[in-house]
Amino acid sequence: MPTPPQPTMIPCETYPFHGRYVARARGIKRLLFWLLPRHVGFPLWLELQTTLLRLRTLGTPHRYRHARDLWLNLGAGDKGQAGWINVDIAPLPGINCVYDCRRQLPFPDQSATAIFCEHFFEHLDYTEEVPVFLSECRRVLQPHGVLRLIVPDTERYLHAYTQGRWEPLRRLRSMGNDNYDPYLNTPYHTRMELINAVFRQGHEHKFAYDYETLAHVLQQAGFRHVCHQQFGVSQRAGLAIDQPQRAPESLYVEAIP
Repeated sequence: MPTPPQPTMIPCETYPFHGRYVARARGIKRLLFWLLPRHVGFPLWLELQTTLLRLRTLGTPHRYRHARDLWLNLGAGDKGQAGWINVDIAPLPGINCVYDCRRQLPFPDQSATAIFCEHFFEHLDYTEEVPVFLSECRRVLQPHGVLRLIVPDTERYLHAYTQGRWEPLRRLRSMGNDNYDPYLNTPYHTRMELINAVFRQGHEHKFAYDYETLAHVLQQAGFRHVCHQQFGVSQRAGLAIDQPQRAPESLYVEAIP
C-alpha cells in the first residue's frame, strides 16, 4: 500500500514537539496520523493504555486491605515522598503504587490520615471524574483527615492577563523576558497562548478552578469543612509538601469530611 501523503507543516513553536512528532512519522504511524489526527488519536491511545493498566492492577485493593493511617500522595508524578503511598499511572521513580485513581482509590474506608494532590486535579473531567474522585477521597479519609488540593489559580492568571502586560504573567509562570515556559519547554508569542497552555495543556487539562468553584465541588462531595490555604500552611503538620516553584501560580485548598 502506498504511503499516504502528509500536508506541508510549519511546526508551531508552542508545543513544537507535537508538530515534529507528526512530521517525522513513518510507516504505520504515518498511516495512523493520516487516518486520525494526533490531537484526537493520542488521547484515545493513552486511555486504551490506562484501561490495560486497570486490568493489570485489579488486585491492588487487596494489597492494602488492612492498611491504616496512610498518607497518600495522589498523582505524584516524579515527586514521590518517603513514607507516603505515592500513586500515579506511570511507574516513575518514587512511585510505590501504580494505579489509575480517577475512578477508584485502592484503599479501605477511613484508612487515610491525609491526602495530598498537587497539580493533578485539573486533569480530571469535571462531570464524570471529579465527583467520583472526591467521593473516593472522602471515603478513604478518617473523620478528621485532611485533603489538600493544589491547582493552577484561574483567578490569578485572569487578573494578570487583564493587566495587558507580560510581566504579571511571567511572575506567575516563573518565566524570563524570553517568555520561555520552564514547565512545558515552549516559548510563547502572545499572552493568550500562555493562557491556553496553562488551562488546556494540549488535551491534558480538563477544567480551570477558582476558590469558589473548588469549594463548591468539595461541598457537593460531602466535605463539611473547606478552607482557602496558603503555600506551606496546613491544618495537618507535615501535609504541606508543596513545590515552592509552583507557589506563584497555585491555589491551595483543604477539606475535612
